[in-house]
Amino acid sequence: MLGKLPALVQLELTRLLQYELGFHVVDSADSADELVILARRFRPALVILDEYSLPDLDRLQQQHSCPVLLYAAAIPLAGVLCVTARWGIYDYIAPLQLGAEQAFRRAVLQQLQAMPIMPRVATFISPLRHIVSAQPQSLTVIGASTGGTAAVEQLVQALCPGLPSTLLIAVHLPAYFTASFAKRLQRLTPLPVKIGVAGMPIEEGQIIIAPGGQNMVLKPVQRGPWRVWQIGFSTKPNLSADAPSIDMLMRSAAKAASSRALGIILTGLGQDGTGGAKAIRARGGQVIAQSQESAALFSMPGSVIRAGHANAVLPLDQIAEIINQRAALPAPAACISLTLATVN
Repeated sequence: MLGKLPALVQLELTRLLQYELGFHVVDSADSADELVILARRFRPALVILDEYSLPDLDRLQQQHSCPVLLYAAAIPLAGVLCVTARWGIYDYIAPLQLGAEQAFRRAVLQQLQAMPIMPRVATFISPLRHIVSAQPQSLTVIGASTGGTAAVEQLVQALCPGLPSTLLIAVHLPAYFTASFAKRLQRLTPLPVKIGVAGMPIEEGQIIIAPGGQNMVLKPVQRGPWRVWQIGFSTKPNLSADAPSIDMLMRSAAKAASSRALGIILTGLGQDGTGGAKAIRARGGQVIAQSQESAALFSMPGSVIRAGHANAVLPLDQIAEIINQRAALPAPAACISLTLATVN
């Protein structure tokens, strides 16, 4: 039983794999359980599936590690393939257009030839209707208040230029200071520095500043099977009078990135950031609080520390090193086989 790929796509892929390249297409699966059973039985070197089956790949890779080629009805958004590489996905097949069958076959052939080892067994896997979240490799949320602009400038200046992460910065500032603060940061780093606006997509290697007077958050947006994250603004009441709210931003980042979220609480007065740090820790992320010796005001980081939400307490000059080291960690190794999905 085949999945949700158009019959023409199924025909073209089968013809290419089995008759032109000599692959042995062993079977198809119509459920996650059958996918795992077939993978254990046939040990395929190649799996091709559509985007609706992506969540099943965690189970697949646990049973049989293999590279994956994705058939996407629409071109995946920037950053999606980077995120899904942990499931073994190394490339995607663009949609087949009527009358363009030869171009379709050439494109697939090139993608297969790009593999380190050409497989000789492929498995058809049918899709299950799941949602896939796409976000950068990691999210870092930096919160600060009094004395925070100078602290953030020092931290940003020490970041690696090719940082594969997204930095979200919330400093308690009046709205009219946001633009000048962004300009100062841009002079200190080659990373693009942007002021958050509604609808801005979250992408790797950028710094996004929460505008003063507004509570910036990350919001999920559904695009086909993809759930992507973009900048939004909350109108919910803020427990503290500070805006942007560090707590709100960190809570939304914890939902978006879970264990890949890093929260950093720098100098400041009050307790904003304590609730956000708790949310990050609850979802497996990490929290760093600035040390008292290096903080202009220790109230905010001290509140996080007393609440027991800090994984580490560090001076400012060591926090940038942690961000760089964390970003330099390799993404989960991509697997070495491939999977194919099809439609009724």
